[in-house]
This record gives sequence, structure tokens and C-alpha cells, in this order.
Amino acid sequence: MPVQTSTAEIRQRILLLKEVPALPLIAQRILCMSVDSDVTELADMIEKEPCIAARIIGVANSVYFGWPGGVRTIYDAVYKVLGIKLVKSLAIGIAIGGAFDVKKCRGFRPEKYWFSAIVTAQMSQAFLPSVIRPLRGDLENVHVNGLLHNFGLPVLAHLFPVELARAFDPSSQENQQSTTERIRSVLGIDQNQAGGWLARKWHLPRDIVCAMEHHKDTGYRGDFWPIVLLVGYCERQAKRFFQRESMLQEPEIEALLGINGATVEKMGYRIECQIDDIHSMASLIATGG
Repeated sequence: MPVQTSTAEIRQRILLLKEVPALPLIAQRILCMSVDSDVTELADMIEKEPCIAARIIGVANSVYFGWPGGVRTIYDAVYKVLGIKLVKSLAIGIAIGGAFDVKKCRGFRPEKYWFSAIVTAQMSQAFLPSVIRPLRGDLENVHVNGLLHNFGLPVLAHLFPVELARAFDPSSQENQQSTTERIRSVLGIDQNQAGGWLARKWHLPRDIVCAMEHHKDTGYRGDFWPIVLLVGYCERQAKRFFQRESMLQEPEIEALLGINGATVEKMGYRIECQIDDIHSMASLIATGG
């Protein structure tokens, strides 16, 4: 695809072509579940999707959670180890991620994608109790927001594998730019726009859309801004952890959300101790094995 292809044409391709899949049915059903839904209802739903069920059981059995004795059913994975919110989030993320074929995009690293998604989601959820109480009303779906924040990347890898591979190429003349800047240079749009367009088409909750579109903007103060800033903050830390670097405190964002330095240091130590286990979990979700 030539670089001069307009943003409108790319948007049309994302929204209209048959190669863009529909929102997976299981994701639709989970998003529509009542807050009062019980473990059995969720387990029954996921068990009808063997690939998703296998990965969630694998996650529940991972060293990261350290459950003794092993988990063999979705019901046990939900009830004993992961909890309803986390399983809902993982099922949605795995279902949506599985809707796109990223294998043809050289340079797209599924494990890296899932590592960032997992760490961003886990940190966002863990920081939630520290966020200033009046801001928490918009943060109920924080784990899903964290898990799906970079969802536009597999969308672009699916639709424009050759073009996106150019942006991933470390020998690119634009290698001093961030990945997002290189994607924008090659395609004229970035993964945040692409994810937002498809999320809107799929009628995903507005807080999820806003997190996808604006999490990289530290100055964002629009709808759902607390969750957008929290997800963006956690994503930046996740990138550092993937490179085996320590957390970098951001005093302005931390003060705005109400997260104190001691909490940040504790979180950094916790993630650093679990890096290898998180890599294993990311590989499991990415490949199913």
C-alpha cells in the first residue's frame, strides 16, 4: 500500500472490508453479562470455546499464581484462582486477539504484545485502591482497559502486514522515533486510531475506546481521563519491565491520580520478582502452549 493512501481510505478498509472480523460472540456475551452473574454461568460460557478455555486454565496453573494441586476446569480457575473479573478480562482479550492473523507481519512479536497487555492490566488493577476515591467511579473495567489498550496493533498487523513490518524494522531510517511514530510515518495513522475505529464499530464500552485512543496522551482530560492516564502510565512501565529496566516514577501523573511513591516502589519490586513468570504467561496466551 503506498504511503500516500489517505487516512480516510485506511479507515474505510478497517471498518468495511470483509477481512475485518466481527466481534467474537463470546466477547459480546461476556460484555453483556450482568454484574450479578455467577461463576457457573461464566464457566459454562467459556467451556464452549475450547481454545480460550485451555489458555485460561493454563494461566491459572502458571507459576505466577502458584496454585497448589493444579487446576483442571474453568470453574476451578474462576472460583479458586483467578476470580470472575480477571477471567472475563482474559476471555475477552484472548477472543479478540485471536480474531486477527498476525503471522504474516514480520517483526510483530505476540509475546511482547501480551507481556505489555498483561503487565499494564495487572498494574492498573493493583493501583486502583490507591487512586483518589472520587476518581474511581470510572475505573470499574480497569483490567479490561489495560489488557486491550494496544488492541490496534494486531488490527494493523492483520490488515497491513508488510507496511507494519517496515515500522518494526530496526534498520529503518526513523529508528530514533518511537514505534507509534514510525507506524504513523508508514501508514499515516497509528494503532491507537485503528483500535479506536474498530472498537467503536464493535460498540465496545466507551471507557475501553477512550483508553485505546488516548492512553499515550499524558495531557488528556476528556471522558474517562483517570482510567486513560492510569493505563498509559502502566503501559510505559510495562515497556520498561520488558526491557528488564526498573520503574520510572512520574510524579505529576502519580500525584494527579493519588498514587504515592511507596506504592510505586512496592509495585516495581513485585513485578521485577515476577518477570520470568509473566513472560511465560504471555507466551502461553500468545501461542496456547
